[in-house]
Amino acid sequence: MDTRQLVDSPLAATPVAAETLGTPVPAALGTRRDFCVAACQALSLGAIAATLQACGGGGSPNEPSGNFDNVPQLPSISATVTNGAATLTVDGTALSSAGGAALVSSSLGTLLVVRNDATSVSAYTATCTHQQCTVNGLTEGVFQCPCHGSRFSPANGSVLRGPATAPLRRFNASITNGVVSITA
Repeated sequence: MDTRQLVDSPLAATPVAAETLGTPVPAALGTRRDFCVAACQALSLGAIAATLQACGGGGSPNEPSGNFDNVPQLPSISATVTNGAATLTVDGTALSSAGGAALVSSSLGTLLVVRNDATSVSAYTATCTHQQCTVNGLTEGVFQCPCHGSRFSPANGSVLRGPATAPLRRFNASITNGVVSITA
């Protein structure tokens, strides 16, 4: 027995009247296999399109997808790492007075540092817990992610507005004689 007969559509050789539904219908519908392949391809393309739409139109998750360009960026400061601690001098920087904040870069990573008062500082990872963008903005007294607009408290790193749901990771930080020291 020829197995192709089991796969081939019996309609493939039979012409179909074009006026059946008022629209042209091809004389040959092809095989069931051809139909299944075409249907799977169409469903796959639809699923891909829906996924890209849900992810912000297909751009990188680390690229801005909202209107957050107007958020003032934090000043950047470099720190040196010695014996596992990042250190920096605050004189002449945004951290020289209470309420100041900066984006601090070191080999430990990029950190958000806030000068709470004359004797204390707080440090958090600058990596947003939503999709790992670098939080680099400060607006209305809160840290803001430029990618999707998540907002975090400078007091404790907690989420003030999503889409992030987890707080920023906190680091141990202290200030002595104008030098900030940050450890993991």
